[in-house]
Amino acid sequence: MGEFAYRGKDPRGRLRKGKITAGSVADAKTALAKQRLRQVSVKAVASNKKGGTGKAESVDGLLGKFLYKDKSGNWNIQLGEAPPSTKDLIVFSKQFATMIQSGVPLIQALGILSGQQRIRSFGRALGQVQQLVENGSTLSQALVTFPKIFDSLYVSMVKAGEASGNLDTIMMKLVTYIEKAAKIKSQVKSALMYPAIVLVVAIAVVAGLLLFVVPTFAKQFADSGKELPALTKMVVDLSDLLANYWYVIFGGAALAGVGVAKWVQTSPGRAAFDRVILKAPVFGTLMRKIAVGRFCSTMSTMLTSGVNLLEALSICAASAGNKTIEAFVLKVRSSIEQGSRFSDPLAEGGLFPEMVVSMVAVGETTGALDDMLVKVSEFYEDEVDLAVKTMLSLIEPIMIVGLGGIIGFVVLAMYLPVFDMAGTVGG
Repeated sequence: MGEFAYRGKDPRGRLRKGKITAGSVADAKTALAKQRLRQVSVKAVASNKKGGTGKAESVDGLLGKFLYKDKSGNWNIQLGEAPPSTKDLIVFSKQFATMIQSGVPLIQALGILSGQQRIRSFGRALGQVQQLVENGSTLSQALVTFPKIFDSLYVSMVKAGEASGNLDTIMMKLVTYIEKAAKIKSQVKSALMYPAIVLVVAIAVVAGLLLFVVPTFAKQFADSGKELPALTKMVVDLSDLLANYWYVIFGGAALAGVGVAKWVQTSPGRAAFDRVILKAPVFGTLMRKIAVGRFCSTMSTMLTSGVNLLEALSICAASAGNKTIEAFVLKVRSSIEQGSRFSDPLAEGGLFPEMVVSMVAVGETTGALDDMLVKVSEFYEDEVDLAVKTMLSLIEPIMIVGLGGIIGFVVLAMYLPVFDMAGTVGG
């Protein structure tokens, strides 16, 4: 047994520090996790007793974040603590479900999988989950200590699986849900990637014209002594402004971007941003369909796994990804608590289409709400695919025409004096 100094944060985020006696760093971390402390650091306290080595079996230090030895005894370098990706979580969940189905004991499965993770922080987290389960915690209680890896939906599904005795089946349903959510996220990224690239190219092209092409023409016009047309003078003045104050312009744009990003991170800013997103032309329609599909998919997955309706709604609200949708779902939950049917408050506000409300009402009447929600989520998967394709087909010509129009405007402005001079000579 040895003494370890620790620094950790309690559930309220307050810093706690002190000393703890344990057999190793891993045991110390397990003990801290039981106290609901998220450890920031755990270090061995050097022993001053006779015969003591002054070293622990394993010490977390600065180099430990970058240099580590794997189970094969090979040294590896990892820069930083990368969190597990969605793919890592899917692979783990699939392997875990398969091992449980095959009769592998829970603790043994966690031990095997903790040593197979490519992300070291994920492997360590699974190792600590294994230790918590060994010490008497349920799997869901152990997972809840790592909210950045296992969200409330994941923990609730595991808890439902433990209660029903169908953990392996529910884990596979969870994998299906995560894969669908990842697919939707990928679709949104692909939908935004093209216009973002075109916008960056457009800014670069226009800046290049104003900084390098326009000044050449401006010098020739100045040498001719002719008075420039208003359009040409405006472009030349814009070129001079960019050339002389480019650092102010780009710096101001960068500061504005950072300011908007910081504002969006605040509660009022995020709420306002999410409202604007849902009302935006074309893109707002896509985001609404994604939100409806995600809601139905999450609800169906949780209801079929045995999670009660009110708890499922709370988790849906927390995982909505949009403050407007989150507030609406919580309002629906409150109405149900007061005795309303699920479909009645869902029809208010116009956020959910009439078809979804009707399907939910039928599901409530027939007692097959989870099946109806599955059908709606599958329908909206196809709707999201179509909406992404429609948005890209609309954005592509708009962006091309816009970029062409800007370049054409600059070129026309530069050639107007040439046309004037040609007209004068011809006259």
